[in-house]
Amino acid sequence: MKTKTFRAAMEIKADGQPGEFRAVFSTFNMVDKDGDVTLPGAFQDDAAVRISYWGHRWQDLPVGRGVIHQDEKQAWVDGRFFLDTLAGKETYQTVKNLGELQEWSYGYDVLNSEQGKFDGPDGDPLDVRFLKELEVAEVSPVMLGAGIDTRTEAIKGVKPFPNEHACRLRQPGDFQADSFRRTQRKHKGKIYSVIMGKLKHDDTMTEQAYRYADDVWTAAEARSHCKDHEGSFEAATRKAEEDHGQESQDVTETTPRSQTPSVQVVASQIEIEQMED
Repeated sequence: MKTKTFRAAMEIKADGQPGEFRAVFSTFNMVDKDGDVTLPGAFQDDAAVRISYWGHRWQDLPVGRGVIHQDEKQAWVDGRFFLDTLAGKETYQTVKNLGELQEWSYGYDVLNSEQGKFDGPDGDPLDVRFLKELEVAEVSPVMLGAGIDTRTEAIKGVKPFPNEHACRLRQPGDFQADSFRRTQRKHKGKIYSVIMGKLKHDDTMTEQAYRYADDVWTAAEARSHCKDHEGSFEAATRKAEEDHGQESQDVTETTPRSQTPSVQVVASQIEIEQMED
């Protein structure tokens, strides 16, 4: 059994069940630090996989489970940490807190490979091993690794925002780091906040999320406004707790985009812009 490790960047997600996450653990058609090139289709789609304790500690109990998926560019695992176990909860919290520093590794056996040439970044051919078919036994968060352009795409938080309803329009990972700004607008006389940022490879400011103060907006009002903008809604913690019986379904309800409110955005600059939408 061998292992291969990748750098991950953290985002926060609020749909699904607590502890759920998505982690890209392999990028295709790129030379990794081991001198391997993993080819599209190398993994088995929909294969169940264990989530190991930190650093491939096979002597400890698994901390979660997941399912492997792939497309023509990358492979990822949709998984869930076991938050009802101490190890699962500790691993979840560590991965969440590390954010962009997090790296992932997977344990695998090579079923089919071949040696060959691959064009390097300077155009010169490199001697590489093409990984054509792999069997993955487990995926694990680790300290350091060898991979290229991988990331933790999403991880479900245990609680929503404490005093704001939230509406996610786009994933925060689509944006340039440190480009977020917070503005204010009005809708039917009620103020709400707009989180904006610059998309990657683009300097255009684009809306990423809305925030609604829960002492101004009811959960129903905020959810309706979010739905009109094809966002994904989550009620504030305080409202979710007060209206648990009636609003529990509202917390998990999503709109067609299936995207969720970002909780890691910290506006480096506050701009007050009174606008009527």
